[in-house]
Amino acid sequence: ITRPGDIDVFRFAGRAGDEVVAEVYGRQLNSPLDSLLRLTDASGKVLEWNDDHVLKESHLHKDILGLITHHADSYLLAELPKDGTYYVHLADSQHHGGEAYGYRLRIAVAEGDFALRVTPSGLRVGAGAIVPVCVHALRKDGFDGEIEVVLKGRSAGFKLNGGRIPAGRDRIQMTLTAPPKAPARPVALQLEGRARIGGEVISRPAVSADDVMQAYLYRHLVPTQKLLVSVKKAKWPAPPVALGGGDLVRIPAGGTARVLMKTRITATLKQMHLQLNEPPDGVSLHDVTVVPEGLAFRLKVDEDAMPSGFEDNLIVEAFREYTPKQQEGKPAPQKRRYSMGVLPAIPIEIVQQ
Repeated sequence: ITRPGDIDVFRFAGRAGDEVVAEVYGRQLNSPLDSLLRLTDASGKVLEWNDDHVLKESHLHKDILGLITHHADSYLLAELPKDGTYYVHLADSQHHGGEAYGYRLRIAVAEGDFALRVTPSGLRVGAGAIVPVCVHALRKDGFDGEIEVVLKGRSAGFKLNGGRIPAGRDRIQMTLTAPPKAPARPVALQLEGRARIGGEVISRPAVSADDVMQAYLYRHLVPTQKLLVSVKKAKWPAPPVALGGGDLVRIPAGGTARVLMKTRITATLKQMHLQLNEPPDGVSLHDVTVVPEGLAFRLKVDEDAMPSGFEDNLIVEAFREYTPKQQEGKPAPQKRRYSMGVLPAIPIEIVQQ
């Protein structure tokens, strides 16, 4: 935009039913441009327009760079009503211009795409133990399908549970299980997302990031160089734990489902208290019992809490309670609890009764 008030216009031929995307790269390239996009037909009728495009979830901003505080770049997605000629008009919304107000503009048929971020970027876990991670999907150009997430390359003995982002979901918690023998130094893990788009399977790296707050309210996913995991040596590594009865737990709406965690029977199991970590509203955990195969409990879903077909991963945290010894002349101490870690992620699906 070389001078104030300037408008750049781009013409293209389109077909009825095509979904077309127009995207500006300005602030993302350190340009002062505050773009404004309009899509018109040959008669000049405005079909779609956009000023600022913000990809966010509540107060969490999920732009690709992670450091944009003014989302001034425009983005629009529109379905063309008929065959013909169309125009994309690009201007500065503040009526500024000059040599510095450069940009890149992408006009294309929307085919769908995505990027992934995994938080946090640094993890510390005991040998054989389990730690939760959160994988965020930055969906683009109308893509709304499921994404499979896997450990890529040499996994150094780590295992990923719950490695699937259901269709329509923008983030989900998964778990990493550390190897029983601690590596000598921190391990850089690589996660990869795979999805079928337009009849082809495409892969995208899951970039490590940290969820960072900006000035008391807004948060950003700030990319880092590596996902580093430090495994602590343990005299007695955590016993292996695995979800029994298949990879998916189906819970009837308004009903319950039994969950079995296969593990070695120890005295600690009988002292263990389980609690759901950040579950969706309407899901609760009950009836924890020690069984010959390990540990069993029931998951309950309130009726009408969520629609049939809803999918998620549940994270269950284990606690142990104890009462410190009373010291002479002091009040009786209160019962305390400490976290023993989490169980492998439990993929669930809500089904009709």
